[in-house]
Amino acid sequence: MRILTIGGKDYNVEFSFEAAEYKDCVDSIFKVISGSYIMKNGPTDENEKISVATAILNGTSDMVSDIPKIAVTALYAGLLENNPVENEQAAKALFKQFVKEKPDDERASFWGMYDFLRDCMEEDGFFKLTGMDKVIAQMSEAAEEQKSKSGKIPQDHKRKSTSTK
Repeated sequence: MRILTIGGKDYNVEFSFEAAEYKDCVDSIFKVISGSYIMKNGPTDENEKISVATAILNGTSDMVSDIPKIAVTALYAGLLENNPVENEQAAKALFKQFVKEKPDDERASFWGMYDFLRDCMEEDGFFKLTGMDKVIAQMSEAAEEQKSKSGKIPQDHKRKSTSTK
């Protein structure tokens, strides 16, 4: 649990049961930490050609453009346990007030607030409580297994070496 002081009032931000039950928060955070943004921009079938660099660029662009919404959603979820606010709009108003009061604070940006909240999630055991940690570990294992199953990359496009010795 961490504390945000806004308008002279301390808000306890905690990612426990209430936050874990807030589907929009779990969904949006999972998409960021699992790499789903990149995967959704990758090829959809074997015949589609899209470069890895293009998929990464497009996915990262989508993620960065969603961070303002994700930060507000996560802030709302983090407030639910100890000092709930009416809705995400109220959480957004608090964040806006925070930015105006503390413009030099590293959390006074959407990305900065997202980082702060993600660290709070980690400390509070949010990823374990929701099961995200296990799902992401399983996804990583499956990806590694798929990578090792794919075997060697065909080398038939390379020129045969000829020895001059």
